[in-house]
Parts: sequence; C-alpha cells; structure tokens
Amino acid sequence: MKTLLDNSLLHPIDIFFAEHVGVQTYEEKTLMAQIMAVSREGHVCLDSSDFPIEGLEENEKLAWQASVQEGARIVPELPQVMRHGNLFYLSKNWTYETHILENIRRLSVNPINMISIPSIEGLTQEQSEALQITLSHSFSLITGGPGTGKTFVAKALVQAMGPKAHVILTAPTGKAASRLKQLNPDTTCGTLHSILGIRSERDLKLEGGFLQADLIIVDESSMIDLRLFAYFLSSIQAGTKVVLMGDGDQLPPVESGSIFFDLVGKVPTAYLTRCMRSDRKEILDLAASIKQGKNEIACLTDCDILKIADENFPSAQEISSVKDFDRFRMLSSMREGPQGVKSINQRIFDHMRQRSRGKVLTVPILFIRTDYVQGIYNGETGVLVYLEGKAAYALIPEKEGTLRKIPVFNLPPYEYAYCLSVHKSQGSEFDKVLLFIPPGSEVFGREILYTGVTRARYEVEICSTPETLDKTLGNVSRKHSGISKRLID
Repeated sequence: MKTLLDNSLLHPIDIFFAEHVGVQTYEEKTLMAQIMAVSREGHVCLDSSDFPIEGLEENEKLAWQASVQEGARIVPELPQVMRHGNLFYLSKNWTYETHILENIRRLSVNPINMISIPSIEGLTQEQSEALQITLSHSFSLITGGPGTGKTFVAKALVQAMGPKAHVILTAPTGKAASRLKQLNPDTTCGTLHSILGIRSERDLKLEGGFLQADLIIVDESSMIDLRLFAYFLSSIQAGTKVVLMGDGDQLPPVESGSIFFDLVGKVPTAYLTRCMRSDRKEILDLAASIKQGKNEIACLTDCDILKIADENFPSAQEISSVKDFDRFRMLSSMREGPQGVKSINQRIFDHMRQRSRGKVLTVPILFIRTDYVQGIYNGETGVLVYLEGKAAYALIPEKEGTLRKIPVFNLPPYEYAYCLSVHKSQGSEFDKVLLFIPPGSEVFGREILYTGVTRARYEVEICSTPETLDKTLGNVSRKHSGISKRLID
C-alpha cells in the first residue's frame, strides 16, 4: 500500500476507507482500498478478476493483484460494499446502477402501439432501419459518429409519431437541446436538468415518476453520468417510448460511469455508420484511425497562441451574431498548465484587451452555473461586451435566433471561452478547431483526441508532441460498470 501511495496510485482516502470499513486482514484491506480507488476514478465497480494497475514493477503488480483477489475471496458482507460475483461496488453506486437496470426492464416491457413505418423522403437505408428499430421498441438506442444523421432520424421519429403525440426532446447541454428544437420546433425541448426540474443536488432523488410523454428522445447520451441516468429513468412514467442517442466513442462523463457505451448492443440498438457529409471526410478518416489507436496525426509542436487568436477570432466590428465565434475555437484536454484552458483564455483576453485600447471588445464566455431565473444553463455560451474597458452586458442567443441583452451584474458565473476544455465542448461544433494535447493528456485516453477532433466541421489542427500522442492513443478512458453483465444475468 505504501508503494502505491508513494507513487500516487492510491490516495490517503483509499487507505482511510480500508482501515475504517470494518475488515481485519491485509488482503481485505487491499480490496477495500482498490474499490475506493476505482470509484474515485469514475468507475462504477471493481472487477476483482481483471483490473489494471499502472506504474508498478511487474512483481509488485502481481503481488497487489493477488492480494486484492485473496481479499475478494475471504471478505465478509459489509453494509458499505455490495457484491455481484466478481464485481464490488460502493453501496451508493450499487443503488444507482440497480435503479438503472430496474427501470430499463420496466420501460422495455411497455406494450408497443403498432405504428406503421412511414415513407420519409431523404432517409438512407441505414436511417430507415434505425427508424424501424426505434418505432418497434419501447426502449432503444441510436449510436453513430458525427454527420451520420442521428438528429435527422430523430426528426423522422417525431414525424412518425404523428401530430397528436406528446414528445419531449432533451440533452445534457443547452446547445445540443437547441439543435433538436430547431428541427422540431413544435415539441417540448430543454436540457435534462430543466426538463427534470433539477435546481440543486437535493433534487436528485430516486423517487421520480413524473415525466409523461408518448416519446422522449435524449441526445448526447454519452455525457450522462450514473447518478443522473438513474434519476432520469426513474422519472419516466410507464408507457413512454424512450430513445437514447449518442456517440459511444466520445469521452465518458466527468462523473461516474460510461452508461450509454455499456448499453450499446445490450438493448435494441440502431447503428449509423455512413457519414452524410463528404466535406468532413478527412476529419472522419482521422477520427476512425484514432478509434483504432493509430497515430496518423501530423501535429504542430509549437503554436503562437496570440497570433492564431488575432487571425481567427472576430473583432467587435466583425461580429454580427454569437455564432460568429463558432467559426473557430481552441480546445484543450487540460485545465491547468501553459497549454491548459485557464492559461490560454487569460493570455488571449489580456492580449485582446490591450489591443482594443478603449474600443469595444467582445469576448466569448461559457456559463458554468445554471441560473433558472434568467433561463441560462450551465454549458451555454454567450458574448461579453466591454465598453470603455469595462464589461457592460452579455449577448445570449435565444431559441428563435434572436439575441438577449443581459447586464453583466445579472449574469451567473462564467469563464472566458476563447479556449474550451474538450469535456465541455461536447455537443458543440466549430468550423475550425485548434486542439491542444499537452503532456498528461494520456490519462484521458484516445477518447479525448476523438472527441476533440470530431468537434471540427471542416478543419482541425493538433498542437502536441508525437510522444504524448502515442501515450494518449495507447490508453482507453472507458469507465467500468456491471451494466452489461447484470443485464444478461
């Protein structure tokens, strides 16, 4: 344990849990420490028969694995830890995962109202098959990469349900939800938190049962963590058709679980593989090679951030809409460090403010907290307008395409958004992307590269080193759960 602690492979909280959970032997304590460690990393459970240990010599690794497995053999029942075969859970994770499974089974056995498959113009054979799968099942998934037409299938699905159907369209982010709304203006649409009425952590209870609709479609489902997934499914009333859409190859949620990925192929699933946009071929070919772990990236090893900002971000005189900032965006896999989000944003802001010299300055911003009174949601973007060196107001895009002007003192917390974290960029697209992958990014695995690259519509450049890219492509950041195993059992 001391070796793992010294190498930052265990945290003091892991040792504390092992010492105070009520087990006696060293082997049992190693098991408890490992359970807490994987939970901190976002895994839902520990598979004692197969778990990776990085950063140890081979003999130390084998000794630790043997100790954990012996602990799994002899450990008694504990109220803090639940067991399912070789899977060990902290009790809260077991509760959330169990609710997800129970509600998938509950929603999957709803009687199906037979709906004739309509002939909708523009659907490919693959999309028509996806429409048939979703209409034929009460709980289903649509998975596919960017440009494969997931939202177009969603529009066809709403059309197939008929004008009298009550439809709810939702997504974890405001931008993804508004994209669905644009295609289906007559439906109820909003972020998951707004649709569920979640205003604080206290609202995330598992009582639910109030979402009543004929059809609920959720986009960007790969972003939904374990706890929110459990609450959402518990909130859906029986008789509702549920369709989850997403890209299982994107980054897992920041919190626990990779639930959407775990469900792909385990429940009725429609696969969209054909990209409908030929102008994205180079980007999609690169994304495909990243998924396979191949390093076919011609990266930039040095980037003049301020020069690139001058060349690509619009000035106050050039901006006519908040969307003008969507033509180009910097993304970074890291929050801290010289190529991290915070440093890049501050450098560009200071540079732009100095360059404006008292003229009007427009700054892209990202809201980091929801303000239900103002109707501004975490993850939405706007533009901050500086007059005579002071922030005066923000422009917030409305669903109808108009802009709302809000005084700066009425805004919820925000941060500059010349550069976004790859995690927070999910659900967004930009014409051109400059992606920073500094050392340390390897912990996020190839999913960080795939997600960052696929945010670009037409052009992407990557600033990194071949060594860092090799390490990042060699890792996978998928978070483990027992969903697949328990659905079969």
